Amino acid sequence: MEIFMSSAEEAFLHVGSMIGFFIVLFGYINYKTNENFTYIITKNKKLQPLIGALIGAIPGCGGSLAIIPLYIQGKLSFGSIVASLIASMGDAAFILISANFKVYLIVTIVGLITGILTGYIVDIFNLESVLNLRKNKIEPLTRGTSCGCNHGFSHKKQKVIKNQNSKIYKFAYLMTHKVGYKIYLVILLVGFVFMTVAHSGIENEIVHSIHELEEVLAILGILSSIIYTMCFKIVSNSYNIDKDDRSSLKNILINGVSEISFIITWIFIAYLGYDFIVMLLGGEEYIVNLVLYAGIGSVFIGALLGLIPGCGVQILLMSFYLKGNLPLGAVIANSISQDGDALFPIIALDKKSALWASIVTTIPAILVGIIVYIVTV
Repeated sequence: MEIFMSSAEEAFLHVGSMIGFFIVLFGYINYKTNENFTYIITKNKKLQPLIGALIGAIPGCGGSLAIIPLYIQGKLSFGSIVASLIASMGDAAFILISANFKVYLIVTIVGLITGILTGYIVDIFNLESVLNLRKNKIEPLTRGTSCGCNHGFSHKKQKVIKNQNSKIYKFAYLMTHKVGYKIYLVILLVGFVFMTVAHSGIENEIVHSIHELEEVLAILGILSSIIYTMCFKIVSNSYNIDKDDRSSLKNILINGVSEISFIITWIFIAYLGYDFIVMLLGGEEYIVNLVLYAGIGSVFIGALLGLIPGCGVQILLMSFYLKGNLPLGAVIANSISQDGDALFPIIALDKKSALWASIVTTIPAILVGIIVYIVTV
């Protein structure tokens, strides 16, 4: 139960609510600006790795999470996402900011430079095409499954009419096209507010009360995400769904919620798997202890531990470094390799890109980590 609750809070409040907020925000801004907002960010391919690295360098995972949807939609290059993931230190950045700001600046600058260089190398050699990566956007909720032809029309029409008259279909349609998506948006925005307050550092009775409600909201958010994802599947399999209409704010919100619920559902599954594996290995502290007496091997272990999604292991590594138990090279290798919570949405939507992003970020992590280890030890 503890693992279930922890996974629900991480998936919905700490990751899902943030990326969901940005998906809705970008969709709304694009609607108001006739998609000029996205165009401004994505029009210059040559600047994308630089922009990605600068956004990724923002403390926490919010920067990288904000641009992941643009990558999934095919509007950012693979190099820009690699640059962002390398530059991102995740939530471990807050540990360094509060404990040793000088070291924070060093790690950030090294990660930023490494991210920019690696991002441009990835794009110059066009690894996206070489690796045959496909940034497949989730099919919008209102996009029809009909090809517009008449092959088997009578049989399909009869089957769909029967499906649409069923109670299951009517409930699914109510959830996806009527009141359900509005309720989900409210839950999502409340979750985002809870997450923002939790990371604000403010302590009073109101904040304490909010903390007590986090578990309830997390469970509600996860269950809503699973239900909405299932309803979307039921509705999208029906015949003659209305065509996608990007000029409609309602359809933009429906498409956004269908994408968000799918992402959060798979992030929750990923967190559950991760937490169970860590438990079987003896806990995160046991994993970190493997690095302590490895010498230069700590750089390789630090980089490999960065392959673990999330920020838990990274925060522990940073804490051990501040206590004088780890070399700086291992910490920097881990910081460059780790992708924080930003990797979960890519895993959910494009597993091949997630795999190669992890591999690509690990290579410079080891190289830079060894250089820093040799210089500082």
